[in-house]
Amino acid sequence: MFEFHGWVVLRYHTHDTNETFQDKSYSDFINYLKDVDTEGLSNITRRNGLDSWTITGLHNHRSNYVLDIFRWVSENIPGSYGLLYVHDDEDAEDNNRFVVWKLARGILTHESDNLLSPYIPVVEDEYNPERAD
Repeated sequence: MFEFHGWVVLRYHTHDTNETFQDKSYSDFINYLKDVDTEGLSNITRRNGLDSWTITGLHNHRSNYVLDIFRWVSENIPGSYGLLYVHDDEDAEDNNRFVVWKLARGILTHESDNLLSPYIPVVEDEYNPERAD
């Protein structure tokens, strides 16, 4: 299972004060998403002067498009910030932990998770064939 949960506050700059620039960045992002999020998992909100995007998915196998979206935001809307949590049970190195991607100031970094990892036993019990439930 490839599980991901992400959110981003979309800001064209870290000193977000120009509504025209923000609207352009928002429109560019919407147009980009139309081509990338073909399953329609995205949720975009404009409220109280802030633009935000969330996405959650549960796929059978790894898919890179969600991380590609975060990369696009880091390169094109560098004032944005957010987190992406990923659990991939087929990943040879990280199959028992969440991987966290942190987006801030145009930089996307791979971080360790200490809140929901290790996946077994923090989130899920170890497999036990004796259980009848």
